[in-house]
Amino acid sequence: MISHHTTIARNWTDDYLDLLNYASQIGDQAWYNELLAKLQDRESHVKEEVHLATREQLWRSFDEINRKMLALYKQVHTSHEDLKQRLLEQILELKSERVKIGLALRKG
Repeated sequence: MISHHTTIARNWTDDYLDLLNYASQIGDQAWYNELLAKLQDRESHVKEEVHLATREQLWRSFDEINRKMLALYKQVHTSHEDLKQRLLEQILELKSERVKIGLALRKG
């Protein structure tokens, strides 16, 4: 299985090589040189792309947990006591996951 980092690195490199080829075809030497410099510093650019993609995924997970919690809270208000307890336990598990994601987002 191809890793997330490898996929991003491959896509980033392919995109920049396509742009480099296009800059060459249209004769834009300044743009060509700029793209070439970025390709030479590929690892730092890919690292930044991986970082941004990871943060984006964390935020999507955070938002999804919030949606699930909201749905569970709505169910709690309309449920009888034995079901309420199970729903509250699910909410507690989601809160724990949300805290973990929040900590990961704060790290970087």
